[in-house]
This record gives sequence, C-alpha cells and structure tokens, in this order.
Amino acid sequence: MSMKPRVVQLVGYSDSGKTTLLSRLIPLLQRQGLRVGVVKHDGGHDFELDQPGKDTWRYREAGASLVAISSQTKTAFIEQQPLPLEQIVARMGQAGADLVLVEGFKREHYPKLVLIRKPQDRELLAAVTNVVAIVTWDEWEHGGLPVFHVDDAQAIASFVQKGE
Repeated sequence: MSMKPRVVQLVGYSDSGKTTLLSRLIPLLQRQGLRVGVVKHDGGHDFELDQPGKDTWRYREAGASLVAISSQTKTAFIEQQPLPLEQIVARMGQAGADLVLVEGFKREHYPKLVLIRKPQDRELLAAVTNVVAIVTWDEWEHGGLPVFHVDDAQAIASFVQKGE
C-alpha cells in the first residue's frame, strides 16, 4: 500500500536559483532518511528526453504512447501526454517517495517556498497561493512568513523536513 507523499513547491522567476537550491536540498533531505522525488515543470517548452536515433526515440516516433527503458540501476518512463501534477505526485508516492519537491507549477495548491532574487520579484508573493516561506538573496523581513537566505540550505531542509 502506498503512502501519500508530502509535497513542497519551489517557485520563482527564471534565474531565481530554484534548481541550484533543489540540488542542495536533495542530499540533505535524503540523509535525514527521506526518499525524495523531484518534479520539474518545463513551462510550455517541448523538452526532449530521448536522443534522436536511439531505440526509445524510434519507438516514440513510431507512435508508442508509453515507452520505458530499464537497466540494472534505473528505469525511465516517457509518456506521450501531459499529466496533472497531482497524478505525477501520486505516481511518485506509489514508487516510494516520502517527499516530492516540485520546481515550478506556480498555480498549483501545494505549500510553496517562494524564491525572491530581486526586490521586484516580491510581487510573486501576491500572485501565488499557499506560501509557507520565502527564500531570498538579500536580507529582509516579512511580517508573517519565515524568511531564509538562499545559501542556508540546512535551515531550509530542516524547515521542509518538519513540514511546517
């Protein structure tokens, strides 16, 4: 029986440090015994996971709706349709994730850490829902939310782990 994983989103404008911060948080959270899944939102681009000419690419080009490749160390699925974030999270839970960190998907309802790199980025706080903390490049205070410096990955990981 699968458990429903906890979900935390990291949202921010382009070049706000989302990917770098996630790359720092993942090993810290894994060391705490959490099995961490990550979802990256591609924001309207048509990403290409396969390499042209490779077998899985050829299968997709031939019209397969779902292609999987598996080795002794990993498995990847490529599905030829967009899925709602909720379904992706559920699948990660079925695969054993305790925590799913989501980069992007600003309009979803999960708890969010908002990355603020420049003062004008603060407008994002009013544009998204369910903000639980702010991650910033500059020192500033917010009346109602915890504020973390982007370089304090340990404190951010502790906050995420506690699920506050």
